[in-house]
Amino acid sequence: MHEKVFDLQSIQEKSARNLLDEIIKCLERSVKTKDEVKIVAMLSSISKKKNNYTPQKPNVPQKEQSLIKALNLISDKSLIELKNSLFQAINHLRWSIDDGLFYEKSSEIGTEYLNGNMHTEIIGPENGIFKHGDLRLGLFLLEANIFYKDHMHEAPEIYFNLSNGTSWRFGIKKWIQKEAGSIVYNKPFEHHAMYVGDSPFLSVWCWPYNSSKKCVLVPV
Repeated sequence: MHEKVFDLQSIQEKSARNLLDEIIKCLERSVKTKDEVKIVAMLSSISKKKNNYTPQKPNVPQKEQSLIKALNLISDKSLIELKNSLFQAINHLRWSIDDGLFYEKSSEIGTEYLNGNMHTEIIGPENGIFKHGDLRLGLFLLEANIFYKDHMHEAPEIYFNLSNGTSWRFGIKKWIQKEAGSIVYNKPFEHHAMYVGDSPFLSVWCWPYNSSKKCVLVPV
């Protein structure tokens, strides 16, 4: 029995490390600014540590159908290895719904977001597979046709988009569309919003510090 548990943990750790390595490779090819490069260097340092793995109890993704659809829509050649590692890791991850974790209960973020979001933490202070005191890195999913209201947070943020067809608004500027393979970097307290089109949105997401601070809605 102990050998079976150990074997399962070894498989889980291997798939999680492979996924993390593929994420870092994609980010290294895509980041441009000094802030973005610094964050990727932090991730690379964490990935090289040997004794930071914490076994998790995997679960079935709450938005499994949308997750599989988003993964199947990934066609960019530069993302295929990451896509494959994600498929291999899905059943070894613990998925969660943000029902107030990142927002105050009274924030009025809206039922669209609350009913349509899902994430998993690969690195994190409490729920991460690989522990870190403040940095969070994971996958973030929104189902199709969701308006994610304008908001801001103290943590800087990187999105590495794996989906096409999602529109973004930064400050009060016009909506712009971001494609798969693109980077979105939000500075601390820089407000932003998102509208997901007819296909679910999937992205790598990272808060390098101040990750325990709540998000705040911004009236626009």
